Amino acid sequence: MSTFTGQSGIIKVALDGGTHYAIGELRSFTIEQTQDTVETTAMQAAGNSALSVSRTYKPGLSTFTITGDVYFNGDDTNGQAALEGKLDEAATGTDVEFKVFPAGVGASDGKAFSGNAIMTSFSVSSSVDGAVEASFAAQGTDSLTIDDADTLA
Repeated sequence: MSTFTGQSGIIKVALDGGTHYAIGELRSFTIEQTQDTVETTAMQAAGNSALSVSRTYKPGLSTFTITGDVYFNGDDTNGQAALEGKLDEAATGTDVEFKVFPAGVGASDGKAFSGNAIMTSFSVSSSVDGAVEASFAAQGTDSLTIDDADTLA
């Protein structure tokens, strides 16, 4: 089993469905997949009241979210600017295409994730004793694709 380190992690975003640009000054990120469950428990197990009843479930809807932290870079007119600008367009249903590479984009860098998402937040924070930082969040709008990192690059 291989293990990976995150220092080469990259998130790329597509500008208007075109070229994918790396988000500059990326510090950390999380991509989370969730799966709902639907309870299907009947009142009697197989119609026999002598049998005990256990809860039963079926898979429901799935989704994903992407969150990340960056050092704010006002000169990044591609990656960071795309995230900030797409938040204004979220009301029109404009998706951002993400490609997420947890360990990098090389052939030996494991898996990568891709999908479309709607920007839900972009915030900038500043303190007297630290660097200006920003964070972002996006909600997936369809299924998440998982592939080899070099295939999605």
